[in-house]
Amino acid sequence: MLLSASRRLFWSVVYGSLWSSLLWAQESPKTFFPQSVWQSLEEAGTLSTLRETIPELPAADHVVPPEEYLLGPGDVLLVHILAPVVQTHRAVVSATGDILIPRIGMLSVRGMSLAQARKELRQLVLQRNPSASADVQLAIPRRVIVTVTGYVRAPGTYILPGNVRVSTAVRIAMQGEQAAVSGGKGRGAVVAPLVSSLQEIGVQEWEPSSIPPLPSYCVRNIILRSADGRLRTADLERGRAMNDLVADPTVSEGLEIVVPAPPPEGYPTISIGGAVRRPLRVAYRAGDKLSFLLRLSGGLKEGSAEPAALVYIPGQPPRRVGLDTAGMPLTEVELLPGSVVIVPERPVAGSGLRGMVRVVGSVLHPGTYVIEPRRTRLREVIHQAGGFTPAAALAYAYIQRVPPQELATVDPRIPSEVGLYSRFLYSDLRLEDTVRYILDMRLQRSLVSCDFVALFQRGDLSHDVPLEDGDVIVVPQASPHVYVWGQVRLPGFVPFEPNQIPEWYIQRAGGYGVGADEKRVRILRGPARHWLEPKEAGIIQPGDEIYVPRRLDVPAWAQQQTELQLYTVLVGAASTLTFIVTTIINLLRR
Repeated sequence: MLLSASRRLFWSVVYGSLWSSLLWAQESPKTFFPQSVWQSLEEAGTLSTLRETIPELPAADHVVPPEEYLLGPGDVLLVHILAPVVQTHRAVVSATGDILIPRIGMLSVRGMSLAQARKELRQLVLQRNPSASADVQLAIPRRVIVTVTGYVRAPGTYILPGNVRVSTAVRIAMQGEQAAVSGGKGRGAVVAPLVSSLQEIGVQEWEPSSIPPLPSYCVRNIILRSADGRLRTADLERGRAMNDLVADPTVSEGLEIVVPAPPPEGYPTISIGGAVRRPLRVAYRAGDKLSFLLRLSGGLKEGSAEPAALVYIPGQPPRRVGLDTAGMPLTEVELLPGSVVIVPERPVAGSGLRGMVRVVGSVLHPGTYVIEPRRTRLREVIHQAGGFTPAAALAYAYIQRVPPQELATVDPRIPSEVGLYSRFLYSDLRLEDTVRYILDMRLQRSLVSCDFVALFQRGDLSHDVPLEDGDVIVVPQASPHVYVWGQVRLPGFVPFEPNQIPEWYIQRAGGYGVGADEKRVRILRGPARHWLEPKEAGIIQPGDEIYVPRRLDVPAWAQQQTELQLYTVLVGAASTLTFIVTTIINLLRR
Protein backbone atom coordinates (compact mmCIF):
# COMPACT_ATOMS: atom_id res chain seq x y z
CA MET A 1 0.00 0.00 0.00
CA LEU A 2 2.79 2.36 0.98
CA LEU A 3 4.78 1.35 -2.11
CA SER A 4 1.86 2.17 -4.43
CA ALA A 5 1.43 5.61 -2.86
CA SER A 6 5.16 6.33 -3.33
CA ARG A 7 4.98 5.39 -6.98
CA ARG A 8 1.97 7.67 -7.57
CA LEU A 9 3.75 10.55 -5.88
CA PHE A 10 6.94 10.01 -7.96
CA TRP A 11 5.14 9.95 -11.33
CA SER A 12 3.06 13.00 -10.38
CA VAL A 13 6.23 14.97 -9.74
CA VAL A 14 7.75 13.82 -13.05
CA TYR A 15 4.64 14.70 -15.10
CA GLY A 16 4.32 18.05 -13.37
CA SER A 17 7.96 18.91 -14.08
CA LEU A 18 7.63 18.02 -17.75
CA TRP A 19 4.43 20.05 -18.14
CA SER A 20 5.98 23.09 -16.43
CA SER A 21 9.07 22.84 -18.63
CA LEU A 22 6.94 22.73 -21.78
CA LEU A 23 4.93 25.81 -20.76
CA TRP A 24 8.14 27.66 -19.86
CA ALA A 25 9.70 26.78 -23.21
CA GLN A 26 6.67 28.14 -25.07
CA GLU A 27 6.78 31.39 -23.15
CA SER A 28 10.58 31.83 -23.49
CA PRO A 29 11.73 30.08 -26.66
CA LYS A 30 14.82 32.26 -27.11
CA THR A 31 16.06 31.39 -23.62
CA PHE A 32 15.28 27.71 -23.87
CA PHE A 33 16.84 27.35 -27.33
CA PRO A 34 19.87 29.69 -27.42
CA GLN A 35 21.29 30.73 -30.82
CA SER A 36 24.86 29.81 -29.93
CA VAL A 37 27.00 28.52 -27.13
CA TRP A 38 28.55 31.99 -26.73
CA GLN A 39 25.07 33.50 -26.20
CA SER A 40 24.23 31.02 -23.47
CA LEU A 41 27.60 31.68 -21.81
CA GLU A 42 26.98 35.42 -22.03
CA GLU A 43 23.56 35.00 -20.39
CA ALA A 44 25.10 32.84 -17.70
CA GLY A 45 27.67 35.55 -16.98
CA THR A 46 30.68 33.32 -17.67
CA LEU A 47 31.72 34.61 -21.08
CA SER A 48 34.05 37.27 -19.73
CA THR A 49 35.80 34.68 -17.58
CA LEU A 50 36.15 32.33 -20.54
CA ARG A 51 37.59 35.11 -22.71
CA GLU A 52 40.23 35.74 -20.09
CA THR A 53 41.08 32.04 -20.19
CA ILE A 54 41.19 32.02 -24.03
CA PRO A 55 42.84 35.39 -24.83
CA GLU A 56 42.80 37.13 -28.18
CA LEU A 57 46.43 37.11 -29.29
CA PRO A 58 47.87 39.97 -31.35
CA ALA A 59 49.43 39.32 -34.74
CA ALA A 60 53.06 38.14 -34.85
CA ASP A 61 55.64 37.56 -37.57
CA HIS A 62 57.56 34.65 -36.02
CA VAL A 63 57.86 32.38 -33.00
CA VAL A 64 60.13 33.92 -30.38
CA PRO A 65 62.41 31.50 -28.50
CA PRO A 66 62.05 31.81 -24.72
CA GLU A 67 65.77 32.61 -24.47
CA GLU A 68 65.35 35.64 -26.75
CA TYR A 69 62.12 37.20 -25.49
CA LEU A 70 62.79 39.81 -22.76
CA LEU A 71 59.86 40.37 -20.42
CA GLY A 72 58.57 43.87 -19.84
CA PRO A 73 55.63 45.83 -18.39
CA GLY A 74 52.33 44.65 -19.85
CA ASP A 75 53.27 41.06 -20.68
CA VAL A 76 50.49 38.68 -19.68
CA LEU A 77 51.84 35.40 -18.28
CA LEU A 78 50.23 32.11 -17.31
CA VAL A 79 51.92 30.60 -14.27
CA HIS A 80 51.34 26.86 -13.83
CA ILE A 81 52.22 25.25 -10.48
CA LEU A 82 52.30 21.48 -10.88
CA ALA A 83 51.64 19.97 -7.49
CA PRO A 84 49.20 17.25 -6.54
CA VAL A 85 46.61 19.84 -7.63
CA VAL A 86 47.41 21.85 -10.77
CA GLN A 87 47.10 25.60 -10.20
CA THR A 88 47.06 28.15 -13.02
CA HIS A 89 47.43 31.84 -12.27
CA ARG A 90 47.27 34.79 -14.65
CA ALA A 91 50.01 37.33 -13.93
CA VAL A 92 50.72 40.68 -15.55
CA VAL A 93 54.20 42.19 -15.44
CA SER A 94 53.90 45.50 -13.57
CA ALA A 95 55.50 48.80 -14.53
CA THR A 96 58.31 47.99 -12.09
CA GLY A 97 58.96 44.61 -13.71
CA ASP A 98 57.35 42.42 -11.02
CA ILE A 99 54.68 39.72 -11.06
CA LEU A 100 52.52 38.65 -8.11
CA ILE A 101 51.85 34.92 -7.81
CA PRO A 102 49.19 33.84 -5.28
CA ARG A 103 50.61 31.78 -2.35
CA ILE A 104 54.12 32.27 -3.76
CA GLY A 105 54.70 35.98 -3.47
CA MET A 106 56.38 38.67 -5.56
CA LEU A 107 58.86 37.74 -8.25
CA SER A 108 60.98 40.34 -10.05
CA VAL A 109 61.44 39.58 -13.79
CA ARG A 110 62.96 42.90 -14.73
CA GLY A 111 65.54 42.41 -17.49
CA MET A 112 64.90 38.66 -17.62
CA SER A 113 64.10 36.55 -20.60
CA LEU A 114 61.16 34.18 -20.51
CA ALA A 115 63.54 31.24 -20.00
CA GLN A 116 65.23 32.98 -17.05
CA ALA A 117 61.85 33.72 -15.48
CA ARG A 118 60.96 30.04 -15.73
CA LYS A 119 64.17 29.10 -13.99
CA GLU A 120 63.65 31.62 -11.17
CA LEU A 121 60.05 30.50 -10.62
CA ARG A 122 60.99 26.84 -10.47
CA GLN A 123 63.63 27.54 -7.84
CA LEU A 124 61.17 29.60 -5.80
CA VAL A 125 58.51 26.87 -5.95
CA LEU A 126 61.03 24.16 -5.01
CA GLN A 127 61.95 26.12 -1.90
CA ARG A 128 58.31 26.02 -0.81
CA ASN A 129 57.49 22.49 -1.95
CA PRO A 130 60.33 20.17 -3.09
CA SER A 131 57.85 17.80 -4.77
CA ALA A 132 56.25 20.50 -6.93
CA SER A 133 57.29 22.00 -10.28
CA ALA A 134 56.32 25.15 -12.14
CA ASP A 135 56.25 26.66 -15.62
CA VAL A 136 55.64 30.10 -17.13
CA GLN A 137 54.03 30.73 -20.53
CA LEU A 138 53.62 33.98 -22.42
CA ALA A 139 49.87 34.37 -22.94
CA ILE A 140 49.74 37.83 -24.53
CA PRO A 141 52.86 39.81 -25.48
CA ARG A 142 52.89 43.44 -24.42
CA ARG A 143 52.59 46.36 -26.81
CA VAL A 144 55.51 48.71 -27.12
CA ILE A 145 55.97 52.17 -28.59
CA VAL A 146 58.49 52.17 -31.45
CA THR A 147 59.73 55.14 -33.48
CA VAL A 148 60.85 54.63 -37.08
CA THR A 149 62.75 57.49 -38.72
CA GLY A 150 65.12 58.08 -41.62
CA TYR A 151 64.90 56.73 -45.16
CA VAL A 152 61.30 55.43 -45.03
CA ARG A 153 58.01 56.47 -46.54
CA ALA A 154 56.02 57.07 -43.33
CA PRO A 155 58.31 57.95 -40.42
CA GLY A 156 56.50 58.14 -37.12
CA THR A 157 55.55 56.37 -33.92
CA TYR A 158 53.95 52.93 -33.98
CA ILE A 159 52.43 50.66 -31.34
CA LEU A 160 53.47 47.06 -32.03
CA PRO A 161 53.39 43.72 -30.19
CA GLY A 162 56.60 43.00 -28.37
CA ASN A 163 57.21 39.78 -30.31
CA VAL A 164 57.64 41.31 -33.78
CA ARG A 165 61.02 41.98 -35.33
CA VAL A 166 62.66 45.20 -36.42
CA SER A 167 62.21 44.16 -40.06
CA THR A 168 58.43 44.14 -39.59
CA ALA A 169 58.46 47.63 -38.09
CA VAL A 170 60.51 48.96 -41.04
CA ARG A 171 58.26 47.18 -43.53
CA ILE A 172 55.17 48.81 -42.00
CA ALA A 173 56.85 52.22 -42.16
CA MET A 174 57.73 51.65 -45.82
CA GLN A 175 54.21 50.60 -46.77
CA GLY A 176 52.67 53.48 -44.82
CA GLU A 177 49.90 51.46 -43.21
CA GLN A 178 47.40 53.63 -41.34
CA ALA A 179 47.00 50.98 -38.65
CA ALA A 180 49.91 48.95 -37.40
CA VAL A 181 49.69 45.49 -35.89
CA SER A 182 47.26 45.53 -32.98
CA GLY A 183 45.32 42.90 -31.18
CA GLY A 184 42.07 44.24 -29.82
CA LYS A 185 39.26 46.74 -30.18
CA GLY A 186 40.23 50.34 -29.72
CA ARG A 187 43.93 49.55 -29.47
CA GLY A 188 45.25 50.81 -32.77
CA ALA A 189 48.63 52.28 -33.54
CA VAL A 190 49.82 55.84 -33.27
CA VAL A 191 50.99 56.46 -36.81
CA ALA A 192 52.41 59.65 -38.27
CA PRO A 193 50.69 60.94 -41.42
CA LEU A 194 52.17 59.93 -44.74
CA VAL A 195 54.92 62.29 -45.80
CA SER A 196 54.92 61.24 -49.48
CA SER A 197 53.79 58.63 -51.93
CA LEU A 198 55.94 55.56 -52.45
CA GLN A 199 58.54 56.05 -55.17
CA GLU A 200 58.12 53.39 -57.81
CA ILE A 201 61.50 51.77 -58.32
CA GLY A 202 61.99 49.11 -60.97
CA VAL A 203 62.82 45.61 -59.83
CA GLN A 204 66.59 45.33 -59.46
CA GLU A 205 67.73 41.92 -60.59
CA TRP A 206 71.13 42.18 -58.91
CA GLU A 207 70.37 44.02 -55.70
CA PRO A 208 67.13 42.89 -54.08
CA SER A 209 66.56 43.52 -50.40
CA SER A 210 64.31 42.06 -47.74
CA ILE A 211 62.26 45.28 -47.74
CA PRO A 212 61.78 46.60 -51.28
CA PRO A 213 62.27 49.17 -52.67
CA LEU A 214 65.00 49.97 -50.14
CA PRO A 215 68.56 49.28 -51.38
CA SER A 216 70.39 46.56 -49.49
CA TYR A 217 72.71 49.14 -47.92
CA CYS A 218 69.79 50.60 -45.98
CA VAL A 219 68.52 47.33 -44.51
CA ARG A 220 72.04 46.15 -43.62
CA ASN A 221 73.00 49.26 -41.63
CA ILE A 222 69.90 50.09 -39.58
CA ILE A 223 70.72 51.93 -36.35
CA LEU A 224 68.86 50.88 -33.19
CA ARG A 225 68.76 53.25 -30.24
CA SER A 226 67.36 51.63 -27.08
CA ALA A 227 65.52 53.51 -24.36
CA ASP A 228 68.68 53.44 -22.21
CA GLY A 229 70.66 55.16 -24.99
CA ARG A 230 72.53 52.05 -26.10
CA LEU A 231 73.31 51.95 -29.85
CA ARG A 232 73.61 48.87 -32.03
CA THR A 233 73.26 47.95 -35.70
CA ALA A 234 70.66 45.64 -37.25
CA ASP A 235 71.41 43.67 -40.41
CA LEU A 236 68.05 42.54 -41.81
CA GLU A 237 69.63 40.68 -44.71
CA ARG A 238 71.67 38.53 -42.34
CA GLY A 239 68.64 38.06 -40.14
CA ARG A 240 66.62 36.83 -43.10
CA ALA A 241 69.32 34.58 -44.53
CA MET A 242 70.74 33.09 -41.32
CA ASN A 243 67.63 33.35 -39.08
CA ASP A 244 69.75 35.47 -36.76
CA LEU A 245 67.69 37.18 -34.04
CA VAL A 246 70.71 39.26 -33.05
CA ALA A 247 70.85 40.76 -36.55
CA ASP A 248 67.06 41.23 -36.64
CA PRO A 249 65.96 41.53 -32.99
CA THR A 250 62.50 42.00 -31.53
CA VAL A 251 61.25 45.48 -30.74
CA SER A 252 61.31 46.87 -27.19
CA GLU A 253 59.94 49.83 -25.23
CA GLY A 254 61.09 53.19 -26.58
CA LEU A 255 63.15 51.67 -29.37
CA GLU A 256 64.15 54.13 -32.09
CA ILE A 257 64.81 52.61 -35.51
CA VAL A 258 66.86 54.81 -37.85
CA VAL A 259 67.03 53.69 -41.50
CA PRO A 260 70.06 55.33 -43.16
CA ALA A 261 69.99 56.72 -46.65
CA PRO A 262 72.31 55.16 -49.25
CA PRO A 263 75.51 57.21 -49.68
CA PRO A 264 75.47 59.26 -52.88
CA GLU A 265 78.99 58.15 -53.76
CA GLY A 266 77.92 54.51 -53.77
CA TYR A 267 78.97 51.61 -51.56
CA PRO A 268 80.91 48.35 -51.91
CA THR A 269 78.97 45.25 -52.87
CA ILE A 270 79.35 41.49 -53.22
CA SER A 271 77.45 39.38 -55.73
CA ILE A 272 76.54 35.80 -56.55
CA GLY A 273 75.24 34.29 -59.79
CA GLY A 274 75.13 31.18 -61.87
CA ALA A 275 73.12 28.12 -60.88
CA VAL A 276 71.47 29.66 -57.82
CA ARG A 277 67.79 30.39 -57.32
CA ARG A 278 68.16 34.16 -56.94
CA PRO A 279 71.24 35.77 -58.52
CA LEU A 280 71.81 38.99 -56.61
CA ARG A 281 74.11 41.77 -55.56
CA VAL A 282 74.05 42.99 -51.97
CA ALA A 283 75.82 45.69 -50.00
CA TYR A 284 79.01 44.48 -48.35
CA ARG A 285 79.54 44.40 -44.58
CA ALA A 286 82.69 43.37 -42.77
CA GLY A 287 82.52 39.71 -41.84
CA ASP A 288 80.41 38.57 -44.80
CA LYS A 289 81.18 34.98 -45.73
CA LEU A 290 80.42 32.59 -48.55
CA SER A 291 77.71 30.77 -46.58
CA PHE A 292 75.83 34.05 -46.13
CA LEU A 293 75.68 34.69 -49.88
CA LEU A 294 74.57 31.12 -50.60
CA ARG A 295 71.80 31.32 -48.01
CA LEU A 296 70.66 34.75 -49.20
CA SER A 297 70.45 33.55 -52.82
CA GLY A 298 68.03 30.79 -51.84
CA GLY A 299 70.42 27.91 -52.40
CA LEU A 300 71.36 25.98 -55.53
CA LYS A 301 69.15 25.13 -58.46
CA GLU A 302 68.12 21.54 -58.11
CA GLY A 303 69.67 19.20 -60.64
CA SER A 304 71.59 21.85 -62.62
CA ALA A 305 74.31 23.12 -60.26
CA GLU A 306 77.74 21.69 -59.67
CA PRO A 307 78.62 20.97 -56.01
CA ALA A 308 81.18 23.76 -56.05
CA ALA A 309 81.42 27.55 -56.04
CA LEU A 310 83.95 29.72 -57.86
CA VAL A 311 85.00 32.58 -55.55
CA TYR A 312 86.66 35.66 -57.09
CA ILE A 313 88.12 37.98 -54.46
CA PRO A 314 89.96 41.15 -55.58
CA GLY A 315 93.71 40.78 -55.29
CA GLN A 316 93.54 37.01 -54.78
CA PRO A 317 93.62 34.06 -57.19
CA PRO A 318 90.25 32.40 -57.91
CA ARG A 319 89.22 29.67 -55.51
CA ARG A 320 87.06 26.63 -56.07
CA VAL A 321 85.17 25.69 -52.89
CA GLY A 322 83.24 22.45 -52.62
CA LEU A 323 79.62 22.46 -51.46
CA ASP A 324 77.80 19.83 -49.42
CA THR A 325 74.42 18.31 -50.22
CA ALA A 326 72.65 21.25 -48.56
CA GLY A 327 74.51 23.74 -50.75
CA MET A 328 76.75 25.04 -47.95
CA PRO A 329 80.55 25.42 -48.33
CA LEU A 330 82.79 22.68 -47.03
CA THR A 331 85.39 25.37 -46.30
CA GLU A 332 84.22 28.79 -45.14
CA VAL A 333 85.58 31.78 -47.07
CA GLU A 334 85.49 35.37 -45.81
CA LEU A 335 84.68 37.82 -48.59
CA LEU A 336 86.03 41.27 -49.40
CA PRO A 337 84.35 44.25 -51.13
CA GLY A 338 83.83 43.52 -54.81
CA SER A 339 83.89 39.73 -54.41
CA VAL A 340 82.00 37.64 -56.96
CA VAL A 341 80.72 34.10 -56.39
CA ILE A 342 79.57 31.89 -59.26
CA VAL A 343 77.98 28.48 -58.93
CA PRO A 344 78.59 26.98 -62.39
CA GLU A 345 76.29 24.67 -64.26
CA ARG A 346 79.46 23.36 -65.86
CA PRO A 347 83.11 24.46 -65.90
CA VAL A 348 83.38 27.99 -67.27
CA ALA A 349 86.34 29.60 -68.93
CA GLY A 350 88.21 32.57 -67.60
CA SER A 351 90.18 32.75 -64.39
CA GLY A 352 91.12 35.78 -62.42
CA LEU A 353 88.08 37.76 -63.69
CA ARG A 354 85.70 39.56 -61.39
CA GLY A 355 82.47 40.04 -63.30
CA MET A 356 79.75 37.89 -64.78
CA VAL A 357 77.26 38.08 -67.63
CA ARG A 358 74.40 35.84 -68.60
CA VAL A 359 73.64 34.68 -72.15
CA VAL A 360 70.12 33.44 -72.83
CA GLY A 361 68.23 32.52 -75.96
CA SER A 362 69.35 31.17 -79.32
CA VAL A 363 73.03 30.35 -78.66
CA LEU A 364 74.60 26.92 -78.55
CA HIS A 365 75.60 27.11 -74.87
CA PRO A 366 73.46 29.56 -72.87
CA GLY A 367 74.58 30.22 -69.31
CA THR A 368 76.69 32.44 -67.05
CA TYR A 369 80.20 33.53 -68.05
CA VAL A 370 83.00 35.29 -66.19
CA ILE A 371 84.21 38.57 -67.68
CA GLU A 372 86.54 41.42 -66.92
CA PRO A 373 84.24 44.44 -66.71
CA ARG A 374 84.77 47.11 -69.39
CA ARG A 375 87.36 44.96 -71.18
CA THR A 376 85.59 41.79 -72.26
CA ARG A 377 83.56 42.53 -75.40
CA LEU A 378 80.38 41.12 -76.87
CA ARG A 379 81.97 38.98 -79.59
CA GLU A 380 84.22 37.21 -77.09
CA VAL A 381 81.29 36.16 -74.88
CA ILE A 382 79.22 35.02 -77.87
CA HIS A 383 82.21 32.95 -78.99
CA GLN A 384 82.42 31.35 -75.51
CA ALA A 385 78.70 30.57 -75.77
CA GLY A 386 79.33 28.64 -79.00
CA GLY A 387 77.86 31.18 -81.39
CA PHE A 388 74.31 31.64 -82.59
CA THR A 389 71.91 28.90 -83.58
CA PRO A 390 70.42 28.95 -87.10
CA ALA A 391 67.12 30.17 -85.63
CA ALA A 392 68.64 33.25 -83.94
CA ALA A 393 67.00 36.60 -84.74
CA LEU A 394 69.90 39.05 -84.56
CA ALA A 395 67.68 42.00 -85.44
CA TYR A 396 65.82 41.49 -82.17
CA ALA A 397 68.82 40.67 -79.93
CA TYR A 398 69.71 43.11 -77.17
CA ILE A 399 71.81 43.59 -74.03
CA GLN A 400 70.01 44.35 -70.75
CA ARG A 401 72.12 46.31 -68.27
CA VAL A 402 71.64 47.00 -64.57
CA PRO A 403 70.99 50.74 -64.11
CA PRO A 404 73.90 52.74 -62.66
CA GLN A 405 73.95 53.24 -58.93
CA GLU A 406 72.97 56.90 -59.17
CA LEU A 407 69.91 55.98 -61.28
CA ALA A 408 68.85 52.93 -59.29
CA THR A 409 69.00 54.70 -55.93
CA VAL A 410 65.96 56.95 -55.66
CA ASP A 411 64.75 58.54 -52.46
CA PRO A 412 61.45 56.73 -51.63
CA ARG A 413 60.28 59.73 -49.59
CA ILE A 414 60.04 61.90 -52.73
CA PRO A 415 56.97 61.41 -54.98
CA SER A 416 57.77 59.93 -58.36
CA GLU A 417 56.28 62.94 -60.17
CA VAL A 418 58.70 65.28 -58.38
CA GLY A 419 61.64 63.18 -59.51
CA LEU A 420 60.50 63.43 -63.13
CA TYR A 421 59.60 67.12 -63.09
CA SER A 422 62.92 68.04 -61.50
CA ARG A 423 64.60 67.23 -64.82
CA PHE A 424 62.74 70.13 -66.45
CA LEU A 425 64.08 72.90 -64.21
CA TYR A 426 66.36 74.22 -66.97
CA SER A 427 64.62 72.77 -70.02
CA ASP A 428 63.28 74.76 -72.97
CA LEU A 429 60.92 71.98 -74.07
CA ARG A 430 57.29 72.76 -74.81
CA LEU A 431 54.37 71.34 -72.83
CA GLU A 432 53.69 68.50 -75.25
CA ASP A 433 57.42 67.62 -75.22
CA THR A 434 57.33 67.45 -71.44
CA VAL A 435 54.35 65.09 -71.44
CA ARG A 436 56.00 62.86 -74.03
CA TYR A 437 59.27 62.85 -72.07
CA ILE A 438 57.53 61.76 -68.85
CA LEU A 439 55.81 58.94 -70.73
CA ASP A 440 59.11 57.84 -72.26
CA MET A 441 60.78 57.94 -68.84
CA ARG A 442 58.18 55.62 -67.35
CA LEU A 443 58.48 53.13 -70.23
CA GLN A 444 62.22 53.24 -70.82
CA ARG A 445 64.32 50.05 -70.65
CA SER A 446 67.92 49.80 -69.54
CA LEU A 447 69.44 48.62 -72.83
CA VAL A 448 72.94 48.87 -74.31
CA SER A 449 73.19 50.59 -77.68
CA CYS A 450 74.30 47.77 -79.97
CA ASP A 451 73.36 46.47 -83.44
CA PHE A 452 73.86 42.70 -83.58
CA VAL A 453 73.21 42.59 -87.34
CA ALA A 454 75.85 45.23 -88.06
CA LEU A 455 78.41 43.48 -85.83
CA PHE A 456 77.96 39.81 -86.69
CA GLN A 457 76.78 40.03 -90.31
CA ARG A 458 78.48 43.16 -91.63
CA GLY A 459 81.56 43.08 -89.39
CA ASP A 460 81.11 46.60 -87.99
CA LEU A 461 83.41 46.51 -84.92
CA SER A 462 82.02 49.78 -83.59
CA HIS A 463 79.14 47.70 -82.19
CA ASP A 464 81.48 45.26 -80.37
CA VAL A 465 80.64 46.94 -77.07
CA PRO A 466 82.47 46.25 -73.78
CA LEU A 467 80.36 44.44 -71.21
CA GLU A 468 79.66 45.25 -67.57
CA ASP A 469 79.12 43.06 -64.54
CA GLY A 470 75.52 41.85 -64.49
CA ASP A 471 74.76 42.32 -68.20
CA VAL A 472 72.22 39.95 -69.73
CA ILE A 473 72.64 39.14 -73.44
CA VAL A 474 69.30 38.08 -74.94
CA VAL A 475 69.18 36.45 -78.39
CA PRO A 476 65.57 35.62 -79.25
CA GLN A 477 64.53 32.95 -81.70
CA ALA A 478 63.38 34.12 -85.11
CA SER A 479 59.61 34.20 -85.45
CA PRO A 480 58.16 32.30 -88.44
CA HIS A 481 55.41 34.92 -88.76
CA VAL A 482 54.75 38.58 -89.44
CA TYR A 483 51.98 40.19 -87.42
CA VAL A 484 49.63 42.44 -89.41
CA TRP A 485 47.09 44.47 -87.44
CA GLY A 486 45.10 47.66 -87.43
CA GLN A 487 42.69 48.55 -90.25
CA VAL A 488 42.95 45.33 -92.25
CA ARG A 489 40.20 42.85 -92.99
CA LEU A 490 41.88 39.77 -91.44
CA PRO A 491 44.37 40.97 -88.79
CA GLY A 492 46.71 38.40 -87.29
CA PHE A 493 49.83 36.35 -87.96
CA VAL A 494 50.88 35.84 -91.57
CA PRO A 495 53.53 33.18 -92.41
CA PHE A 496 56.86 34.78 -93.24
CA GLU A 497 57.96 34.79 -96.86
CA PRO A 498 61.44 36.17 -97.69
CA ASN A 499 61.99 39.19 -99.94
CA GLN A 500 58.46 40.55 -99.61
CA ILE A 501 57.35 44.16 -99.09
CA PRO A 502 54.71 45.32 -96.58
CA GLU A 503 51.99 45.56 -99.28
CA TRP A 504 52.30 41.82 -99.93
CA TYR A 505 51.60 40.94 -96.28
CA ILE A 506 48.71 43.42 -96.08
CA GLN A 507 47.04 41.68 -99.02
CA ARG A 508 47.56 38.31 -97.29
CA ALA A 509 45.72 39.79 -94.30
CA GLY A 510 42.65 40.53 -96.43
CA GLY A 511 43.68 43.94 -97.71
CA TYR A 512 42.93 47.35 -96.31
CA GLY A 513 39.86 47.92 -94.16
CA VAL A 514 37.18 50.54 -94.74
CA GLY A 515 38.80 53.19 -92.56
CA ALA A 516 42.45 52.46 -93.41
CA ASP A 517 44.89 55.26 -94.12
CA GLU A 518 47.24 53.70 -96.67
CA LYS A 519 49.68 56.61 -96.53
CA ARG A 520 50.42 56.12 -92.81
CA VAL A 521 51.39 52.42 -92.72
CA ARG A 522 54.22 51.75 -90.24
CA ILE A 523 56.60 48.83 -89.58
CA LEU A 524 57.56 47.92 -85.98
CA ARG A 525 61.04 46.35 -85.82
CA GLY A 526 63.81 45.57 -83.37
CA PRO A 527 63.88 44.93 -79.60
CA ALA A 528 62.65 48.48 -78.93
CA ARG A 529 59.91 48.19 -81.59
CA HIS A 530 60.94 51.27 -83.56
CA TRP A 531 58.33 52.64 -85.99
CA LEU A 532 59.57 52.78 -89.59
CA GLU A 533 57.97 53.90 -92.82
CA PRO A 534 57.71 51.22 -95.53
CA LYS A 535 60.42 52.86 -97.68
CA GLU A 536 62.76 53.02 -94.67
CA ALA A 537 62.01 49.45 -93.53
CA GLY A 538 62.50 47.90 -96.98
CA ILE A 539 62.14 44.12 -97.10
CA ILE A 540 60.07 42.66 -94.24
CA GLN A 541 62.00 40.55 -91.70
CA PRO A 542 60.75 37.69 -89.51
CA GLY A 543 59.04 38.98 -86.38
CA ASP A 544 58.15 42.40 -87.83
CA GLU A 545 54.80 43.99 -87.12
CA ILE A 546 52.84 45.88 -89.77
CA TYR A 547 50.37 48.42 -88.42
CA VAL A 548 47.72 50.07 -90.60
CA PRO A 549 46.18 53.06 -88.78
CA ARG A 550 42.74 54.49 -89.50
CA ARG A 551 42.10 57.86 -91.08
CA LEU A 552 42.32 60.85 -88.78
CA ASP A 553 38.99 61.71 -87.21
CA VAL A 554 37.88 65.21 -88.29
CA PRO A 555 34.89 66.86 -86.52
CA ALA A 556 31.97 68.00 -88.67
CA TRP A 557 32.54 71.66 -87.84
CA ALA A 558 36.21 71.34 -88.84
CA GLN A 559 35.20 69.70 -92.14
CA GLN A 560 32.73 72.50 -92.86
CA GLN A 561 35.36 75.08 -91.95
CA THR A 562 37.81 73.45 -94.35
CA GLU A 563 35.24 73.45 -97.16
CA LEU A 564 34.39 77.11 -96.45
CA GLN A 565 38.07 78.01 -96.58
CA LEU A 566 38.40 76.17 -99.88
CA TYR A 567 35.41 78.04 -101.37
CA THR A 568 36.83 81.34 -100.09
CA VAL A 569 40.17 80.64 -101.75
CA LEU A 570 38.50 79.71 -105.03
CA VAL A 571 36.36 82.86 -105.01
CA GLY A 572 39.40 84.97 -104.17
CA ALA A 573 41.40 83.35 -106.97
CA ALA A 574 38.56 83.91 -109.45
CA SER A 575 38.26 87.55 -108.40
CA THR A 576 41.99 88.05 -108.77
CA LEU A 577 41.98 86.42 -112.19
CA THR A 578 39.05 88.59 -113.31
CA PHE A 579 40.84 91.71 -112.13
CA ILE A 580 44.01 90.77 -114.02
CA VAL A 581 42.13 89.99 -117.25
CA THR A 582 40.18 93.25 -117.01
CA THR A 583 43.34 95.22 -116.43
CA ILE A 584 45.06 93.67 -119.45
CA ILE A 585 42.06 94.38 -121.72
CA ASN A 586 41.95 98.01 -120.61
CA LEU A 587 45.64 98.41 -121.30
CA LEU A 588 45.27 96.95 -124.79
CA ARG A 589 42.42 99.29 -125.65
CA ARG A 590 44.58 102.30 -124.95
